[in-house]
Amino acid sequence: MSESSTAPNAQPKAALPVVLGVVLLVVFGGFFLIEFVGSSISSGADEETPASADAYRERVDALLANADPSRAEALLVQYNCLGCHRYAGEAVAPQFTGIAARAAERRPPMPADAYIYESIVHPGAYVVEGYQNSMIQNFESQISDQDLGDIIAYLLTPDAN
Repeated sequence: MSESSTAPNAQPKAALPVVLGVVLLVVFGGFFLIEFVGSSISSGADEETPASADAYRERVDALLANADPSRAEALLVQYNCLGCHRYAGEAVAPQFTGIAARAAERRPPMPADAYIYESIVHPGAYVVEGYQNSMIQNFESQISDQDLGDIIAYLLTPDAN
């Protein structure tokens, strides 16, 4: 009788690691699925929903308020912009020369400063025909507001190259 009383107790103890493993697999699988679906939805949203002409106005005005375009050449080197926008020719990214004029006409009625801002911080929102969306996708988190304003101010000048 004592053998039969220990046998039922032995089975649940042996199954406990298996049940625990299955529960953990389901929980972590659920978290992964939620994160995967959420990131897929959010990463596609910027590319599919173009901004309005005034969407960036307040932010761009704040960035340009104290901008110093004379600092931009060093910043373009620091942030490795020149490799694609100057030294790779037209193969990788549009050149900076004449960017202000092109930006003013690229996405009417969006003004040039807003278009340049969007191109830096949301590069997938509009990709110029003939190019790939190869710009750093989280650039806004890597660059300070002062540096971003300085770069935008420089790109709006006729000296940008």
